[in-house]
Amino acid sequence: PTLSDLSENPQWRVRQSAVEIVPALLGCTHLLETRSEIAQLCVQLMDDEVDAVRRTAAECLCLGGGSLARHGEDDGGQWISAIVIPQLRNCSKSQKYKQRMLSLKMVEVVLVNSMCPPAKSKARTVVVDADGKESAIPPLKAILDIAASLAEDIVVNVRLNVGRVFASIAHHPVLEEEELNFIVEIVEKQLRTEQVKERGGDRDVVFFAKQAAAIVRNRLEETSLSHDDASLSLASTTTN
Repeated sequence: PTLSDLSENPQWRVRQSAVEIVPALLGCTHLLETRSEIAQLCVQLMDDEVDAVRRTAAECLCLGGGSLARHGEDDGGQWISAIVIPQLRNCSKSQKYKQRMLSLKMVEVVLVNSMCPPAKSKARTVVVDADGKESAIPPLKAILDIAASLAEDIVVNVRLNVGRVFASIAHHPVLEEEELNFIVEIVEKQLRTEQVKERGGDRDVVFFAKQAAAIVRNRLEETSLSHDDASLSLASTTTN
């Protein structure tokens, strides 16, 4: 049977195994067009009826860009910008709450596994605002914006996972002061919105928002202290 046949097998474990092969196949070519065609298997199974298959498909799609790195090549963020972010955005806007949950999982997988270039890199992804105007922004900003857009989702599980994911990625070095301040702003706004609801809102949403804010503030303090130490060291060297 072909890989396509296996992806449609009635046994969910067979479908899951089929999509797990995708990252290895992606490493066989550096052509984005060919890699995009291979990735469609992930996209297809991201809408599977079984949670485990959906998550595996999403993870394999997110990690697909890493197959080039294992072969000593760098696509400059092309995989994330051209393949992952469009699917991430589609999931975040889905009417199905499980797809919106999946988009947050994808954000976590991308950042925890260092699949996204830092904001200061030359990589850019095109976004379209509410007025239909296009602009090119760093992939990292696009990803964080997508996660932030779910902070006030109508489904509790989606809202609480915004804070959980932000807390999970807070210590990743790709996030610098600007991104960390953005996260604090989003979770603090979420916290205020939640607490004015009847009975103080959902306690789990409040818990994860507070946790994320605390973790990110600690990271900001550590970053600030590191900068101060570096400045003092430089001043001392100059004086001597």
